[in-house]
Amino acid sequence: MTNDKPDINVDTSGKLSARMSVFAWIICAVLGWALAFTSFTSITGDEEDVVITAQTEPNAEDAIRMEQVLPAAGDTQPNQ
Repeated sequence: MTNDKPDINVDTSGKLSARMSVFAWIICAVLGWALAFTSFTSITGDEEDVVITAQTEPNAEDAIRMEQVLPAAGDTQPNQ
């Protein structure tokens, strides 16, 4: 009823096999190079790549147009 044969697929030593060790080294090397590359490019990045969202200040015409937009909530003035 019981199976006394040892399972050869179970690793009880807690060590990685040679194939898994090489795979782990490759993964760690790729992640390390990716981290180094992104760190280096962020440190030495050009200032010209920075995107400025507000390049011009609003003028009087824009202010007049913004005042003509009705609020989404309806009338903001109480009815008197």
